[in-house]
Amino acid sequence: MATYKEVKGVTIQTRDSDPVIGGVAGASWASGGSLNTARGELAGAGTQTAALMFGGADASSNKETETESYNGSAYTEVADLNTGRNLLGSSGTTNTASLAFGGDVGGGSTTANTESWNGSSWTEVNNLNSSREAPAGFGSSTAALASGGKISSATGATEQWDGTSWTEVNDLNTARRIMDGAGSYTDGLVFGGWNDSSQVGNTETWDGSSWTEVNDLNTARYNFQAAGGTDSTTALCVGGYTSTRVANTESWDGSSWTEVNDLSTARSGAGVGGSMTAAVASGGSVPPLTTITEEFTAAPVTAAILTEGSVFLSGGTTLKGFGKAAGIPATTWASGGNMNVPTHARGGAGTSESAAIAVGANPSPKAQTEIYNGSTWTEVNDLNTGRQYIAAFGTTTAAIGAGGSPGSGYSALVESWNGSSWTEVNDLNTPRGYFAGSGKQTSGIVMGGEPASHDTKVEVWDGNSWTEVSEVNTGVRQFARAGHTGSNDALKAGGYTGTAPTADTEIWNGTSWTEVNNLNSSRYACYGDGATSGQSLAYGGTPSPTASLCESWNGTSWTEVNDLSTARANNSGNGTSVSQLCYGGDPGGANTEEFVSSNTLSTVTVS
Repeated sequence: MATYKEVKGVTIQTRDSDPVIGGVAGASWASGGSLNTARGELAGAGTQTAALMFGGADASSNKETETESYNGSAYTEVADLNTGRNLLGSSGTTNTASLAFGGDVGGGSTTANTESWNGSSWTEVNNLNSSREAPAGFGSSTAALASGGKISSATGATEQWDGTSWTEVNDLNTARRIMDGAGSYTDGLVFGGWNDSSQVGNTETWDGSSWTEVNDLNTARYNFQAAGGTDSTTALCVGGYTSTRVANTESWDGSSWTEVNDLSTARSGAGVGGSMTAAVASGGSVPPLTTITEEFTAAPVTAAILTEGSVFLSGGTTLKGFGKAAGIPATTWASGGNMNVPTHARGGAGTSESAAIAVGANPSPKAQTEIYNGSTWTEVNDLNTGRQYIAAFGTTTAAIGAGGSPGSGYSALVESWNGSSWTEVNDLNTPRGYFAGSGKQTSGIVMGGEPASHDTKVEVWDGNSWTEVSEVNTGVRQFARAGHTGSNDALKAGGYTGTAPTADTEIWNGTSWTEVNNLNSSRYACYGDGATSGQSLAYGGTPSPTASLCESWNGTSWTEVNDLSTARANNSGNGTSVSQLCYGGDPGGANTEEFVSSNTLSTVTVS
């Protein structure tokens, strides 16, 4: 435990809320206000305190049109669906804007009917392309995904709703029905279900164009519903059926499922709305059919990564506790697996030292793509167009490669990686090379670069198109960057101004760029990465001799840490301030180095 003497005078970093790293803690279910009508296999949407439950079937298998709105304490009957149905899909983020689609309408028939809720009534809109029952649904009332279900048998067919019509997109890897999902129509997941022979625990994530298999549920099941957030990193799987009805609840943190506290009442076919940390589950079959409502409340698992000389103050202006970081240990860069082709000027994407994708290369513009798994680089499908000095961001399964030089001049070409191949998407507004980008496949930012007339220009990516936004204060090329979360958080450091190397550092907050404390050493042709603009590493570069220098950013200042083993310029890399991969460069070629460190925290208990 740290003492007051140890933390006195140390800079305090404040946050309005603790940073979320995934998962939940202190989770529990509690009784809520009951439905007015007992039913099962209904649909849910909205939040814990503003939910909508609709459709379903009664004890005689009559298809229900009832719609009920929840205010956090009681349900009120509102306008009915136009078409009664159970086993329907749904989406919606509030009880005033929801979507109902597909379902079982009785007599052995399914429907493609889609209805939109505006807070007071349901309106029939354009149908699904395929009639089906028991699809997974997620998203909003104007941007949704309907996936799987039963057409003639279990299917993986997926359709995307744009607010006007449904479009068929890529199928699930595992055909199934009576499952659910969470997230947005460009960044979500589907899990569990029935494949016509048995229940499954398969989980797949959607990146806007394709599905990727990830870790399974701990308990394979079907006939459940889910709650979630706005992307594929948070979800809650509630109840369902195995060989019997279950109360199991599991929480998804973006990489794995964790069992949390069970429902008080085991049930299948409940309606569910809300998020991973605040959900509501109503109705379903116990049996018999029930009106019981339970509310799930949990705290997000939180943590702060601290660097030397920092103190984290939890809870904004309310002092809950704080701690002094012992700083980054004297960790050295260690050798990793060599790349297959010695190169430099590659684009790099990934979120750790054990998961990277390297794109394009010099000498001579290359289309080569390699993926690193923590020990070995593997060549995968090439870019459609070879380029050097390309910008890349995202993950090994969902990345963007933008711009660069095809040999002469600069390109505006952008390609999207789905884990197996590259597809050309909408171009940059401004052709450029020698620049950098950060973010994820569906939300990113690029800045700076060549030609010199473009070195201040900034563009943000929304998953479909590029928009020019506020320019950087100091135009540069060949600089370090940071930011994995999207287009609203980025950092640039160092670079070449056209006349000299610079130590300039700027942070982007989604609206404007702010100059902050400079690097300790001016340089360009360097690289760097970090999860956020508050934590980053910058390493390598020039001027002569080619730099091995590595600096760590804590959100306030840069601190020199252990150097690279191999000095290099025009290198690439990716990761966080404590888990970083550096590869390629001139010299360096195929050489790869890994930096793995963790901060230790001394805690202080205060009253």
